[in-house]
Amino acid sequence: MQKNIRSFRFIAMLITAISFTACTKVMDTNSSTAISDEMAEASATNLNMVLTSTYRELFFNIQGSENAGPQNLPGGDGVYAGLTGLQMYVDIGGADILSHTNMGYNPVTTYKYDPVKTQFTGNASAIWQSMYLSINQANIILDNIDAATGEADFKDQIKGQALAIRGLCYFHLIQNYQQTYMLAKNKPGVILRTSSTQDNSLPRATVEECYQQILSDLKGAKESLAKFTRSNKWTIDKTIVSGILARVYLVMNDWTNALAEATTVYSQYNQLMTRDQFRSGFDDAITNNYAEVAWAVPFTSTDNLGGETQFNFWYNQDASYGEGYSDGPIYSFLNLFADGEFEQLFEKTDDRYQFWKRTNNASAEINTKWAYDKYKHYGDGGGAVQSNTRPEVTLMRGAEMLLIMAEASAQLNNGNGLTYLNNLQKARNVKNLTNASGKDLLEAIYVERRKELLCEGVTGIYDLLRLQKPLIRKCQTPSYVEGHYTWGVSFLDGYNASSANPVGTIPSNDYRFICQIPQMEFANNKALTAADQNPFQGQ
Repeated sequence: MQKNIRSFRFIAMLITAISFTACTKVMDTNSSTAISDEMAEASATNLNMVLTSTYRELFFNIQGSENAGPQNLPGGDGVYAGLTGLQMYVDIGGADILSHTNMGYNPVTTYKYDPVKTQFTGNASAIWQSMYLSINQANIILDNIDAATGEADFKDQIKGQALAIRGLCYFHLIQNYQQTYMLAKNKPGVILRTSSTQDNSLPRATVEECYQQILSDLKGAKESLAKFTRSNKWTIDKTIVSGILARVYLVMNDWTNALAEATTVYSQYNQLMTRDQFRSGFDDAITNNYAEVAWAVPFTSTDNLGGETQFNFWYNQDASYGEGYSDGPIYSFLNLFADGEFEQLFEKTDDRYQFWKRTNNASAEINTKWAYDKYKHYGDGGGAVQSNTRPEVTLMRGAEMLLIMAEASAQLNNGNGLTYLNNLQKARNVKNLTNASGKDLLEAIYVERRKELLCEGVTGIYDLLRLQKPLIRKCQTPSYVEGHYTWGVSFLDGYNASSANPVGTIPSNDYRFICQIPQMEFANNKALTAADQNPFQGQ
């Protein structure tokens, strides 16, 4: 019975497998409905079709996004749309972004810290379901690839990519469903499902066990991808695996390996963006072949998912278009601004300084806030009103790797940390270069990560957790109009509306940063009891 279920799922994935830009040859096959279960599981070509479907789920969270909207969780809208949505999620939960309530939905609840990451809400299950769908598909590939027909090198590249996807998904799961590695090694992590034939009822593995599985998957991926040369920027090769490993080692405080893996990536992607490239909107890195971009994914006409990326949420459409949802070159939800303290981190000459205010708007909730042009897209119509949203989303850059090299080197005290940080600052036209050591140098690197990597899926909540720092938001006041909206601090600790300078905080590693295990897992997993649940808040 288990075998039949697995085969049915396999055929279903073949039916739904799609092609990305520049990968039509991979998907140039006959109807999958003509393939028997046995032939499907035996063919590396067909397993490669499932791999393409797995990528699509990883990037876009298809299950939740095809019917996006606030009532259609899990999956939901915007911040839960696979890796491209998580780029927003981790930073909207930090200190550097404000979310207006214009269109509501999950970006607003994420920003407000509404108590919705709990067991019985769709928000708790959104990331869980998204990541496990990709894991389940990767497991089907890994269960069948060794015995499949096909050339050994072709099978290796399929196996390596499936391992990398599984390791990456578990990395996102463990960061969202338990406290950080350095203080939670022995706490319950997530469910380690490593085969499509396993029973549903499995206990939570420890955080340490989860990280060992992540490392095993990623190291295995590098080995299998040793001979693989990719033809698409969205595909994972051994260098991208090194970048993911660098992120993992950073969380684990394994500075030596973090430095080594990040250096491997940076050696290939060290031509940092020019001023014009950085200011071009972060929407065309593949088309324009930006040498710094290591990993990126295009939204295409076949995706039909280009309407809920962060390009739609930033309130930065040109003032000449007007300020209605459908006035700009793409449909805009008019939600996201940059915090005033974030703007103050930048010199005006910094290539990354792209802040402005919508002074023609009559509302102080809008005209006092900083619009931010890092993410800007004019659709497929070259700026025509309401053209399609088909951006290219950057997932990994050389600058991130350089900052990992700087942080790891500073921790190792090898004399290179300041040099690496200054190299990035010089590339971004920073005049007042950092000149610090020890803890001051590390703090400068952390700030530079925020400035460089906002909404690229690696800072925000993730950095607050791994660095064991509190969330601190300063509320707007008559003397500080660029601050956070009241609804962005009212659910936080210490907020006092009558204070002259209201501040809201969440302590480091508080469980409000972290999701509870969703109800659907408890319903289907008989190995779990109520005692296995994460607390909603507290440390």
